[in-house]
Amino acid sequence: MPASRYLALGLTALLFPALATAHHGFAAHYDGDRPVLIDGVVTDFKLVNPHAFVYVETTNEAGETETWWCEMQARSQLHIKGITQESIKPGDRIRIEGFAARRDPRGCEFATGYLADGKVLALRTSGAQSLFAAPALQDDSRSIEGTWFRKSFPGAGTDPDPEPLMTPAALAAHAANDPVITNPVYRCSPISPVRAWSQPGLPTQIRRDGDRVIIHHEFMDTVRVVHLGLDQHPRDAPRSEMGHSIGRLEEDGTLVVETAKFSEGAVRATFLHTEDFELVERLAINPENGDLEVTWTATDPAYYDGPLEGSRILMRTSLPMGSYDCVPQAADAHPLMGE
Repeated sequence: MPASRYLALGLTALLFPALATAHHGFAAHYDGDRPVLIDGVVTDFKLVNPHAFVYVETTNEAGETETWWCEMQARSQLHIKGITQESIKPGDRIRIEGFAARRDPRGCEFATGYLADGKVLALRTSGAQSLFAAPALQDDSRSIEGTWFRKSFPGAGTDPDPEPLMTPAALAAHAANDPVITNPVYRCSPISPVRAWSQPGLPTQIRRDGDRVIIHHEFMDTVRVVHLGLDQHPRDAPRSEMGHSIGRLEEDGTLVVETAKFSEGAVRATFLHTEDFELVERLAINPENGDLEVTWTATDPAYYDGPLEGSRILMRTSLPMGSYDCVPQAADAHPLMGE
């Protein structure tokens, strides 16, 4: 048996049970029913946001040398797990359990890796669910101010099914859009406030600054300014992916945010909106456990016959805010983007 080899496990369930529900971004690029095992030598490790990559030279069963790549979590999320550029170096031996890429016969999504220093790096479960964690912080202040972390992934919130509400115009726009290729994340775009709340594995900080509330998502270094005391959006407010936000604080400390002035874009990578998109968010503390509950309702009459509704649940964390420093990923940085 070669010292460095690749083994396709096919439908074997010894290492990976059948795929349960997987995040749509994963399912677009990778096949949870095709687990792979890669054993070889690291040739390159790109530790960048929004996605890191490791490249491994292996020897297949025919004795031929092959180079494989595996996509990982973002650099920011890997740093939380203690991974630095020195953790995975060219020349290191590595063993990776992952899931096969749908479009590249030598690509995979990194699930669990056995590193040269003995560390086991787990990024996905055997059911292809991403693994994230952060230190919790006990705080009885019942204030929305502080640093927050999405409580679990998947779960800890709800997502709408937009398709039943799509108008003919929306159906046509979605048919012409390929989110696998056009996903704004690859261009380092935060996409929308909904997408920013949805990002797992990274903190969000909320603070009051006079007549403004600042919402800072580490994801894409996104800073949102909520203007308090305004009844309407200024006419000269520029349109943008994140829109213009006004808000009010209710007596119990709940923050209600109304956002408009969006440019045409996406709610998430998989569904789109027009310039008429408007969003209302409610940020409230659950008095029973101190969690931050973010509920949102969006309207866009041109694309949807009714409101889109969703939610996210976040916990307080002592995790420090970091810098995302996203690197746009085109064909040279994301192997699947060159097709």
